[in-house]
Amino acid sequence: MNKNEINFKTVLSHWDSALFSEKLIDVLMGLKTGVLPLQHGLTQGDMAAEQPSKITLLNCHETEKEFVVKMAVFFTEIISGCSCGDDPETLNGYCEILLTIDKQTAAGVFQVTD
Repeated sequence: MNKNEINFKTVLSHWDSALFSEKLIDVLMGLKTGVLPLQHGLTQGDMAAEQPSKITLLNCHETEKEFVVKMAVFFTEIISGCSCGDDPETLNGYCEILLTIDKQTAAGVFQVTD
């Protein structure tokens, strides 16, 4: 399992319930630093904050083999070396991430979308 792959077995037990969104967001917000590919969602800065500030699910659907979740991720972008006093400048960042969860293994893979 690579660093951008995680097992979502416990979350999938809530797929058809109203709790799914809440449970998934709780898991996503608690992931270790670097699991969400925030660095790939940069538009202005050269670094992403370690954790997102907010995650909103945009849509969820399933195919024959996978559960697919598209989410909006809000985070802080950091522009290093551009401010007086060596303080980096921070900007609000946003990207959309597609989470694909395999139905058999419950392994999830993240991909930043355009």
